[in-house]
Amino acid sequence: MQVKFYCYVPEEKSEEVIECGLRLGDCVTRNVSINGTDTLCFEAYLHPNDAENVSTGNVLIKISAPDGHSYIADNSLLMDSTEDLYEKSVMPARDYRLGRYRKPCCLISCTVLPDMIERYNPDMDEPLLYQSSEQLYRDSLFYRTDDLAASFKDVALNAYYNMKAAAGEYAVQFNDEYAAFSDRSTGEIIAIVKIKFSQEKG
Repeated sequence: MQVKFYCYVPEEKSEEVIECGLRLGDCVTRNVSINGTDTLCFEAYLHPNDAENVSTGNVLIKISAPDGHSYIADNSLLMDSTEDLYEKSVMPARDYRLGRYRKPCCLISCTVLPDMIERYNPDMDEPLLYQSSEQLYRDSLFYRTDDLAASFKDVALNAYYNMKAAAGEYAVQFNDEYAAFSDRSTGEIIAIVKIKFSQEKG
């Protein structure tokens, strides 16, 4: 199945882009080492909601990913480090599985021709089955970890309500087995299994 990317372009340039295509030299945003070669690319997204700080008046277009010139990297791995985890994450778009990266960014390393571009129409296009790539990643990771560790839900609940207690929203009392979190505003009491990390075996 053809991979589709999403990209925002200024409204005043949208008709030109749809009719003439996107020239790589006009829209380069990143120089990435791909298979050991420095490669100029421009960035797009797997989901419209993945884009951040989108200017008002921009138009959303869909791009059919050019085979052999389309990659996906994980933008959550962009960090100051001698070991470049971001560039290690770069893979061909055709090999990417939805939910694999927290912040997948699509890298296109060629000019995109007009027949590979169309204006996005939320009423006519295929439905988007998830809210954003980050939400899909988080949910997938949560369910996968829950399958691996029987105690995971209790660990997660402990972390959340201890954070709330540290913020002063809950009072907490303990017995040998449970922590009782009392909501200071409503009086509701929530009992959560105490986690003994030294005994955890997953």
